[in-house]
Amino acid sequence: MSKITPNKYVVSVPGQPQPSAKIVKKKYKVDLSLNENAFPPSQKAIDAYLKVGPVLNKYPDYTSAELRGALAEKYNLDDQRIVCTAGSEQMLSFLARGYIMPGDEVIYPRYGFLVYWFNIKMAGGIPVPVDHDDFKINVDYILDAVTDKTRMVFLDNPGNPTATYVPYNEIKKLREKLPEHILLVLDGAYADFVSTDDFDCGFDLVEKYENVVVTRTLSKLYGLSGLRIGWSYLPPDVAATVLHLKGGFNVSSPAQAAGLAAVLDDDDYAIKVRAHSQKWAEWLTKELRELGLKVTPSVCNFILVHFPEGPEAMNAADAYLKQHDINVGSVAIYKLPSSFRVTVGTESENHALINALKDYYNSAQ
Repeated sequence: MSKITPNKYVVSVPGQPQPSAKIVKKKYKVDLSLNENAFPPSQKAIDAYLKVGPVLNKYPDYTSAELRGALAEKYNLDDQRIVCTAGSEQMLSFLARGYIMPGDEVIYPRYGFLVYWFNIKMAGGIPVPVDHDDFKINVDYILDAVTDKTRMVFLDNPGNPTATYVPYNEIKKLREKLPEHILLVLDGAYADFVSTDDFDCGFDLVEKYENVVVTRTLSKLYGLSGLRIGWSYLPPDVAATVLHLKGGFNVSSPAQAAGLAAVLDDDDYAIKVRAHSQKWAEWLTKELRELGLKVTPSVCNFILVHFPEGPEAMNAADAYLKQHDINVGSVAIYKLPSSFRVTVGTESENHALINALKDYYNSAQ
């Protein structure tokens, strides 16, 4: 009897076995590793979530119609071009499944969101990473990487883990110079945090062209990571393709309810979170640089920190932080062994991180 074998492209991607459910994952007192919102969601979102409890025996709205309508109203968009997913990451996988064929080349930033590489490989595509200029994307490098096999470009703007962004005039240049058959996917998971005048997530490009998709999320600014609510703005034909792949009721009733409350009623909350993130990202950057560390300028709710002395220095500092119940984000998988990523936490969490690092360097003298 022959052995069952999976798709060869899927097994080409390394995976990790699930740990036993009996193994309790360590929870750190200060966890700044996953770019999460420093605060719980607003009370309005929590109340809306709780109200759904008595009707959990019923399936959710298949198309997330109310949430799509609220998003369309908030951003002045066409609700029929909006598709909601279980996190924006689900949309990235749908696009890969729908548009990447075996042997197709797909361009993405070398230090871009790692999920791009996974999705490209599992669709049988060929990942084509392009370099950065001091952790900033240069669109000319993307254009130089285009061949007759290029099918798609994934671009996280702002970037993760870099926390840098590409000005909008450069994004427009990129779309204008890319061949028409190439789908440009603008991943705006952290777009809500950017306040610079030269940034735009690209909704108008979706309406101008038939080959641009913008993905967004309610996980970050609105503090709803645990509910997995992503949404995207797509050309009509791309939306139709994605809806073939969406499957059943992929966004739960509690997620839709909390997301709707967040979009409609959470402006004050969003303003508070954005201001907090900007203030403390600047403070953390200043404090870390005073310790002799290099910090990439950030427009997000996290920062990328580099140790000039190399990987050993980073590992030693990281181990010290963990010993003191503080967890930061490893970026070793991005081949940045001398760096780690730090989420902007609460005021007390940010001070705890800096104080621990000061103690570490003082003890090393």
